[in-house]
Amino acid sequence: MTVPFIERQIKRGGVLIALGLVVQLLTFASVHPLAFVVFLLAGCPLVAAGIALYLYSLVAHEPPGSPPGFGSVTRPPPAR
Repeated sequence: MTVPFIERQIKRGGVLIALGLVVQLLTFASVHPLAFVVFLLAGCPLVAAGIALYLYSLVAHEPPGSPPGFGSVTRPPPAR
């Protein structure tokens, strides 16, 4: 059984958020200046990328059978 595209994208977003939260949780265990740097440079971007991917997958999703056009994120096929 194939998984719809939107479900794969939402799952990828969830994985990025989870990875970012794990990185942030691990940095809380250490009291070191580099832990804060890792928190900011690795954990926060992973969470932000996961949230952005999740929201984009919701906005860019078109129900099956809907015609491309007004309100469509994807481009219509080029005219010949």
